[in-house]
Amino acid sequence: MGIYIVSIAALFFLAFAYFAVGQAAVKRNGAQTAADAAALAAAREERDQGKDAFLAALSAGDLDAIGKLLGGDSGGGGCAGDIGSAASSLAGANDAEVTSCSVVAGPPGVTVSVRTLSAVGKSVIPATSTRHAVASATALIEPRCTIGGKQGHGIRFRCDGGPLTIDPTVNGFRLDLSQLYAIHLSK
Repeated sequence: MGIYIVSIAALFFLAFAYFAVGQAAVKRNGAQTAADAAALAAAREERDQGKDAFLAALSAGDLDAIGKLLGGDSGGGGCAGDIGSAASSLAGANDAEVTSCSVVAGPPGVTVSVRTLSAVGKSVIPATSTRHAVASATALIEPRCTIGGKQGHGIRFRCDGGPLTIDPTVNGFRLDLSQLYAIHLSK
């Protein structure tokens, strides 16, 4: 009878231990989701830092400046201001905080690291009550277009979705950088 009680107790302990491992895995997945979202947001901010410079180069018809901007010369602002306001906001929405943010080169992008706000939780494994999950992600900003030349007041581009002409003199013109750059997570 005693051996059965010990066996049942051991099975319960193993079940709770597996539950603790499951809790940790869920928390780690949540941290990775937060890191992914924060990196994508910071990369979008980084891309958008170059909007004024891109618009000025388009208006001037400066193909050299446009080429540099397409090559990744943006602005370095994706991690600025409270470690990237959009990155911090999205990390917070996913129960995490940004612990580091850095702009990377070649192709340009942003790497963000996060830490979950809440610990894994209490379990039969004592250390889990104070452990926080951490994760990092890198989002890249890659040009979707190359310069095709001037066309009247506009600039022609060869893009992965086909030809594109952008003319900043058109009434109601709004520059949409998502036409020119793709943002995606690094593998």
